[in-house]
This record gives sequence, structure tokens and C-alpha cells, in this order.
Amino acid sequence: MSEVAESDGPESEVPGMSFSASYGTDHRSFECYPPPHLAHVPMTQPHAVASRWLVSARFDLGILLVPMVASLVSLVTLYGRGADVPLWAYLLLIVAFDVAHVWATTLVTYFDREVLRSRRLLLFLPVPLFLGLTYRLHAHSPTLFWTLLAYVAIYHFIKQQYGFIALYKARAGEGERLDYYLDKWTLWAGALGPVLIWHASPARQFDWFNAGEFFIAEIDPAFTGDIVAVMAVFAVVYVGRQVKLWSTGHFNVGKNLWMACSWMSWSVGIGLADHPLVSAAFLNLFHGIPFIAIVWHRCNKRWQGTTGGPSPFVAWVSQRRRWLLFYLVALVPAVFEETLWDGFVWQQYLPSLLSFEMPELSPTALSVWVAVLSLPQIMHYFLDAWIWRLDGSNPDLHAALDMKRG
Repeated sequence: MSEVAESDGPESEVPGMSFSASYGTDHRSFECYPPPHLAHVPMTQPHAVASRWLVSARFDLGILLVPMVASLVSLVTLYGRGADVPLWAYLLLIVAFDVAHVWATTLVTYFDREVLRSRRLLLFLPVPLFLGLTYRLHAHSPTLFWTLLAYVAIYHFIKQQYGFIALYKARAGEGERLDYYLDKWTLWAGALGPVLIWHASPARQFDWFNAGEFFIAEIDPAFTGDIVAVMAVFAVVYVGRQVKLWSTGHFNVGKNLWMACSWMSWSVGIGLADHPLVSAAFLNLFHGIPFIAIVWHRCNKRWQGTTGGPSPFVAWVSQRRRWLLFYLVALVPAVFEETLWDGFVWQQYLPSLLSFEMPELSPTALSVWVAVLSLPQIMHYFLDAWIWRLDGSNPDLHAALDMKRG
């Protein structure tokens, strides 16, 4: 990777959807520097509010309002009802946005021939490694596999939310050390707090995938009040800081909208919801819809007005009036993948729909299917750490967000 630096400070924060990788016993982080014109920008002059949107006010607000409204509707209509998940709800809340956003990643990686040529190691080397690791872990213990994958998924969800916050910070030119740490820790407090309370609830199960997961460590319920108190402290300090920034003309609207929505999605989706559909709505919709939208915008800006070039198919579906076709390119493989999942692994919907019992797989065959079908999701988690970096390795991202490279 080009322009990758080794650092512990806020100046190395990746203003995108990425995470750090520790190595050896020295737990420093490989993180990318922001473009030089964004690093350590003193906030002396207020930025125009319009310049702080990633795309536009309509676009940025829409990708948050749509999942918010849908989540609140699910809360009102389903709260306190039975825990069964009908097929239509599974398709809408899980497949249509959560699984589809995984496949949307391919449109800025494997389907882009220029990226394919320049990043072959990144795109292909992890594939056999993840296949082998996934197969071996599932063959050893399916419950352990699903448990570990659930924790990785939680980490990924949190990091994506901070990724959007970091993009807004980069857009506004924020460089204050205090805001770097306060923003990051406040986001993690709002997400991890409900997760820790979940671990402190003896009557609840760790059912992120509902595949037999278990809590790696349980927390004494007596600490629930302490967790809430820590969350409250972060919330008060953060709000106080934002009031201060507002008074000096440096209030970052997009960053604060994402912070508020992130806290709401975890507090309701994990902390308060007692129905799987409500949890899925507050977590998956806030996760999938903004991602698909920003990928579409990135592709549209890259290929706007072009239907040829090295990737004619992606260019064709990325035109402004073909956004529905763009979405279908991500949705169709998502439906196909979930059909295979249900047919060979879960067997929850297809047997009743087809009035046909699928043959039971041997443990070895089951582990093979799980390894193959988990690969898109795991590769999405991995690639998400690289394809949103503003370190020069994703020049189309700079153009899509109208951020000049230093």
C-alpha cells in the first residue's frame, strides 16, 4: 500500500471505513495519513455548511432518514410480538440490504478491471487463506466459528459507522487532537455499551446470527448501571464539546447526525429491542443502506458519462438513471447466496416453500458449504479496511468526495 505510515496519533487516522492491523507484540497500528491539506487543519474559519456534506444535503440526509423511518416503523408495529421472522421480512431486512451491501463491494473491486489489475494480491491472496481458515474452524466447532464471526461482525459494524464519521471529519478539515479521541471514544461507548449490557443480561442469548453463538465472557448484571453511567459521561462530554464548536461556527452537522444515529441503532437494536426484526432493522438497515448508496455515488462519479473503458458493464449500470439496475447487480447474487444458505445450511424457508426436505449434509460437507458461502461476507469485512482509505491508493474516492489529493 502506498503512503502507509506507522503511527499512534490522530494524524494517522484513516478518514474512511478502515481499521488498523496490529503486528507482533508491538501493538502500534498501520494507519494511513490523511491528505496533507487535511492534516492538522486549524479550525479558525467556519466552513460553509454545504461543503460539509459528503455528497449533498438531500443525499446525506436521505441515507440516514430512510433506515431511521423504517426502523421506527418496525419498532412500533413489532415491539412485544412473537419472535418468528416471516420470509418477506427476512428478504427485506436481511437479504435486500445487509447481504446486498456485501456484494456491492465487488462493484468497486472485482468488477473494476483497473482495480483488479493494480490490487491483485489484495483481492485474491486472502481468498484461499480465508477459505481454509473458515473450513478448519467450522469443522472443529461450528458454535465457536459462529461466535467468533459474530464478534468480527460487531467490530465491522462499529468501524463502518466511525468510517462515515471520519469521512465527515476529513471533509470539514478537523485536526484537533481532542476531537479525534473524543469522537472515536464516544462512538465506541455508544456501540459497545449496549453490547456489554447484552453480555450482562442472563436471560438473553448471544444470537447475532442465531446459529448457536455463545458469550465469550459474561458480565455480572450488577455492573449494568456502571456501563450506563460511563455511556452517560461520554454523551455529556461530547454534547458539551459540540455546543462549544457550535458557538464558534465549527459544528459538523454530518458527523453529529452519524453519531446520534449510531447511538440510537445500538441502544435500540441491541439494548432495548426484544424482537429479532426490530434488532435487524436498527442494525442492518443503518449498516446496509448508507453503504450501498455511497458505493453507488462513488461508481457514478467514476463512470459518469462513460459507457466504455476498461469496465463497460460497471460503467453502464453506474449512470445516474440506472441506479435501480446498479442495486439489482448487488441484490441478485445476494438472493442467490441466501438461497444456497437456506437450502444447504439453515433449511428454514425452502423446505416448506418447495414441500421438499433437503438431504442432510455430512459434517465435512456442511463445513465446506459454510466456508464457501461465508467467503463473500468475510472478504467484505477485509476489503472494507482498504477500499475507503484516503492515502492515495483509492484515487477515485478522492474524486467522488471532491477531496483534492495532496
